[in-house]
Amino acid sequence: MDDIKKRLEKITELRKNIEKINQSQKDKYNSVEMAKKEVKIEEVILGRFVSTPFGQSFIRENYFPPDYKCGEVELFQIFQSSPKIISHLARDDRLNEINIHKTAFLDTETTGLAGGAGTYIFLVGVGYFEENQFCVRQYFMRDYNEERALLSALNDLLVNFKTVVTYNGKTFDLPLMESRYIMSGIKMSLENPYHFDLLYPARRLWKRRLESCSLSTVEREILKVRRIDDVPGYLIPEIYFKYLQTKDARVLKQVFEHNLQDILSLVALVSKMCVLVENPLENAEHGIDIFSVGRIFDEEKKYEQSSRYYAEALRHNLSEEEVLEILRLGSFAFKRRGKWEEAERMWKEIIERSQEFIYFPYEELAKYYEHQVKDYQKAGLIVEEALNRVKNIFQKEKLQYRLNRIKCKQRCQAPKLS
Repeated sequence: MDDIKKRLEKITELRKNIEKINQSQKDKYNSVEMAKKEVKIEEVILGRFVSTPFGQSFIRENYFPPDYKCGEVELFQIFQSSPKIISHLARDDRLNEINIHKTAFLDTETTGLAGGAGTYIFLVGVGYFEENQFCVRQYFMRDYNEERALLSALNDLLVNFKTVVTYNGKTFDLPLMESRYIMSGIKMSLENPYHFDLLYPARRLWKRRLESCSLSTVEREILKVRRIDDVPGYLIPEIYFKYLQTKDARVLKQVFEHNLQDILSLVALVSKMCVLVENPLENAEHGIDIFSVGRIFDEEKKYEQSSRYYAEALRHNLSEEEVLEILRLGSFAFKRRGKWEEAERMWKEIIERSQEFIYFPYEELAKYYEHQVKDYQKAGLIVEEALNRVKNIFQKEKLQYRLNRIKCKQRCQAPKLS
């Protein structure tokens, strides 16, 4: 009896195990089938479809109130930005006429990062100020056959704007958009817009202290934006291809959020840049940023501002390499203004601070003493000091030639004996 009971128990246990295995296989099959199930974009992203002459296009809209902050910057702070500063940063005098209400903040997501004829734009985000709110409208292409519908719907919005703000849009977003419109046989409504590409002023302002000037780095370090569960930009084309293959739009949710944050960061960056350039002495957190602002004015030949900011930057804790660079640029800014004593002080400081021989401060001091002060003795002494340190043959020949000329002038200047 005991043997029969044990055998029955084993048979019961075996049946249970078989049922578990069968259920596991069913669950696995169901999960695979669910994965294969099409999940439409409207089931994942709250949006709407608009009709165009080329079919429907999916649009998502988000609205932000005046006090909304991107990192540490309120979006509506941009209205305090001076058009003069914006045109200065963009190096485009046309932007003196910028109207923020007629400005589109634009970013695209594409099937490739290299551009070219085979690259499609599948998502376009456009931000703009509308009455007392900031709107971000995102246009999505569910498949390649919807490209003309997307471009047509986008055209209806862009026709309202005169200025475009992008990040690297000068070499990527806008040329790609133009090529897609041409290949689709549609005339682009945004013709020859004023363009403020933030990548270039970002590099001029922050490349000296940031590991890179990618938008993600700049917004993290400058705007203090902290993205949560963000998808890296380089993975976005792969995610879209996966969507095209599976028709499961759930993978696109992070892409929409990534694009949305890019647009918000564009607005905040304009404000941050303008505040810094307009008053670096109050708004710069780092001495090297004050130097960078001075460099921008230097390039514009505005030497009064540049020399002022160089001098202020030297009051901060900087590396020796940075100090020498500021002294070099500052000395020439003072020289161009005719502030010879300030320039002389900086050339002397470069010589004192540098462990290695630097040719130009010796040459500048020699020229200053010879041509401005007419003190040939001082000029000769500084050239002789340089000759004792110089190793470059060409520089040595130049110095020797200068010393011979100075000595000749000394002899001519010396009083003749009667």
